[in-house]
Amino acid sequence: MSHQLLAYAWDWSSVLNAEAVHLLLIGLGYTLLISGLSLVIGNILGLAAATIRLSGKQPFSGIAYIYVEFFRNTPALVQLIWIFYVLPNLLGITLSPIQAGVVALSLNAGAFLAEIFRGGIQSVPVGQRDVSFVLGLSRLTTFWGIVFPQAVRSMLPATGNVFISLVKDSSLLSVIAVAEITYQAQQLSIATFRPLETYTLLALAYFALTFPLSIAIGRFEKRLKRAGF
Repeated sequence: MSHQLLAYAWDWSSVLNAEAVHLLLIGLGYTLLISGLSLVIGNILGLAAATIRLSGKQPFSGIAYIYVEFFRNTPALVQLIWIFYVLPNLLGITLSPIQAGVVALSLNAGAFLAEIFRGGIQSVPVGQRDVSFVLGLSRLTTFWGIVFPQAVRSMLPATGNVFISLVKDSSLLSVIAVAEITYQAQQLSIATFRPLETYTLLALAYFALTFPLSIAIGRFEKRLKRAGF
């Protein structure tokens, strides 16, 4: 196999011409759009689920627990296929491929973020909340003004990992024909008969997307430390 790869005649002209690059850039735009929307919605779902679970109020806490555990312990691909193909038959709700993809990725990310948020909030000493209540601060002011800013530092690395995973998991949407970058790469590979060049370029594109994110998150974490958080 290694000898065959060494003997392979690489031809980058088929995947680095203007038409191919334009196709991949369109896919890149969809990838960023889907990942960004899923991150925003996933954060909202995650924070809501974490808050509900921490409240301990039934049956809402139990429902939040089931949501988190279900989406954390089933494959994202299965969730995507179920939402796109099964939901219309089960509930009569038909979603476009992009809508189904955003819903699936948001629900999946929200489940993981819920546990990250819950752990970060619980890491803040209870004594600080007690002091704030003695001072007459409301629960809402205590949470956003005292608890949450301190929890951010411990949550940031894991939250960053979820975002990076979202960018990579957006490739799953290619199975329902969403024109993100992996789907476009598949079409390019079929059209040019150059899969090695195409998927090598695709891997480099994903690395170029996720590595700067990793660096930015690390620098932001260092700034928080210098700021005393």
